[in-house]
Amino acid sequence: MKTVSSFLRGLISLVALPGLFLLAGLALPASAQPADPAPSPAAQPPAGVSEQVVKLGSGEWQVTGALTMPAGTGPFPAIVLVHGSGPGTLDMNVGGSTIFRDLAWGLAARGIAVVRYTKRTTEHRDHFKSLRKPPTLEEEFIEDASSAAMLLKNTPRVDPDRVYVFGNSQGGMVAATIANRNGLAGAVVMASSPRPIGDILIQQADYVTGIATDPEQKKRAAEIRRNGERINALTAADDADEIIHGSPVWYWRDMAAIDPIGQMKRLTDRGGRALIMHGDRDYLITAEDWAAWKEALEGRRGVTLKAYPRLNHIMQEGEGRMTPDEYEWTRPVSSQFIDDIAGWLQAGNGP
Repeated sequence: MKTVSSFLRGLISLVALPGLFLLAGLALPASAQPADPAPSPAAQPPAGVSEQVVKLGSGEWQVTGALTMPAGTGPFPAIVLVHGSGPGTLDMNVGGSTIFRDLAWGLAARGIAVVRYTKRTTEHRDHFKSLRKPPTLEEEFIEDASSAAMLLKNTPRVDPDRVYVFGNSQGGMVAATIANRNGLAGAVVMASSPRPIGDILIQQADYVTGIATDPEQKKRAAEIRRNGERINALTAADDADEIIHGSPVWYWRDMAAIDPIGQMKRLTDRGGRALIMHGDRDYLITAEDWAAWKEALEGRRGVTLKAYPRLNHIMQEGEGRMTPDEYEWTRPVSSQFIDDIAGWLQAGNGP
């Protein structure tokens, strides 16, 4: 069986980038997955914000995380940061940017406790490879996020009734599931889609076809489109171990069973809250994905939807149509975006 290197990894080769292509999250070929870079000696949390190393999970699959705490006595609302697809470092390093560190430090400076961590498939990439074992969705996303949520619930100065989960991209597709699994107060979703994976692949392949000038890129885009169509056409009779688009059939079945809309409705039905956010400049998660969220959830009690005209897929401000070059930027996460999350978290009283 082939190993899974990342969700939607096949589009990496479609666009000539210096080592990174973001699709529904961070996607790198297995040989290029990064280790956590050494922190800059000059990088320090804001005044009054404290940070400590934590370990999440147990046994051979433990991952390294960071607990970031605000100044004061609390009790504070808190949030777990969950990566998108592919590799994920502690700080969610993209080019010269540190997306999750910006979020953690910015939210803590605004009175929110935060846990972020190295994604299991990054920290234990060699272990997965040696076992020739593709990670399940539970292993890739849910188990470590759940461990982080339980850590926050048991952290002094954190309000256990106001612990939330934040998911970017593919992490956003599973955020409500994580919240419901652990009885969390709610979920924050950014740059994600509730639509079927096959539809997303087809849409993104068509986008690349429209901008590509290299015949090989167009050929690869056509292959990705066929993969999307194949995933959409899966039946119970298909071999669970067949590899489609870099992942086994059982992985795509598990993703199809997540049901982001159904989980969001379950979350709000039990009194939880949801904040769904979208960058209008994002060409990976598009207006069609945003419309799907709105059609299903707009006006529903407990749901807030907010779009940002100037944000890209990873919460950075820019002008005009987003380009792949933005993944090489050294640029902070939008301060308005962080303000809005912090204000929404502070306003909630939990289920």
